[in-house]
Amino acid sequence: MEIKPAVILVACVLFCISNRGTAASCRTSDIVVQTETYPDPGGRPEYFVNVLNNCGSCMQKNVKLACPGFNSSIEVYPDTAIKPDGDGKLCTLYAGRPVGPKEKVFFNYEWSTKFSFNPVSSTIVC
Repeated sequence: MEIKPAVILVACVLFCISNRGTAASCRTSDIVVQTETYPDPGGRPEYFVNVLNNCGSCMQKNVKLACPGFNSSIEVYPDTAIKPDGDGKLCTLYAGRPVGPKEKVFFNYEWSTKFSFNPVSSTIVC
């Protein structure tokens, strides 16, 4: 039995559409950042940050967050959660490692200023 070229073409198109739908359903905007503020025992503000990959089907890696003014003199716990890129504008989450679907990365820091850590870019991995 011979498979016709038209059948192969239709199968390829359907396969591409179905795979494209999965990757296209996740975006950098699925990275959600929530920050809560509590005073430390000395009265200074301490910020507790949760970064959630709200995409249910794909990992996101190389997550870049806007963090103008954030620098390496700001003590972060855990210290591997976020690092300034050196340009004074962006930070890399989790050393660029993948953040799984519905996975959270947490960190806290003390500083006189609250940073927004708005998501700027990421690489979708499905």
